[in-house]
Amino acid sequence: MPTETPVVVDRFPRTDTGDGSAGASASVWPWALWCLVLAPVTIVLHESAHLATAYAVGFPRPTLHFSSVDPGPSVGLPPSAMGLVALVGPMVSAVMALLGCALMARVGPLPWAAALAVCAASRFVVSVPYTLGSLVVRALGKQLAPPVFDEYQAGTALGVSGDVLLAISALILAGVLWWVGRHLPRGATRIAWTGLLGGTAAGWAVWMLGLGPLLLP
Repeated sequence: MPTETPVVVDRFPRTDTGDGSAGASASVWPWALWCLVLAPVTIVLHESAHLATAYAVGFPRPTLHFSSVDPGPSVGLPPSAMGLVALVGPMVSAVMALLGCALMARVGPLPWAAALAVCAASRFVVSVPYTLGSLVVRALGKQLAPPVFDEYQAGTALGVSGDVLLAISALILAGVLWWVGRHLPRGATRIAWTGLLGGTAAGWAVWMLGLGPLLLP
């Protein structure tokens, strides 16, 4: 007499991307916690790039602070030296963001890879309102006051348009966020974005308001 094979139905649905990230996609915390850790790391690496470049181009006494680098006196150095110091920080942030995107393409939408991309690219958030505001003001025949952003200072020292460099930064941010969004686990996009954005904001706050001034005043 034939017997029927019982059908087992999962009581709890799960998101499975086929790359081991199913468990991570079920909770907001892995995304948030990785960002909480990596946001300060990307800030320090950004500033450390400024510091290393300042030493490399001949500044005698550069000083690393939690959110900036003071290159010290520039006597005898060409303006391009300061331009290189200012430019290298954003370049390192861009490389880290693109590395995070490349890792997502290679290992899948794991929280740490997405967090690296988003945290590094978050440095370029400041360029978005300035770029949009500059476009509006220029359409009215006026011009905004020069900002103190790295990209604008680099452009001024190197003879390149600071507005163009800031626009490139804004495009990098938009491209990274688009890429990450395209590669997040299906069915967990809202959870992932909540963790990534919330964790990045928290990581910046922890570093800028607490840990950074304590370690690198």
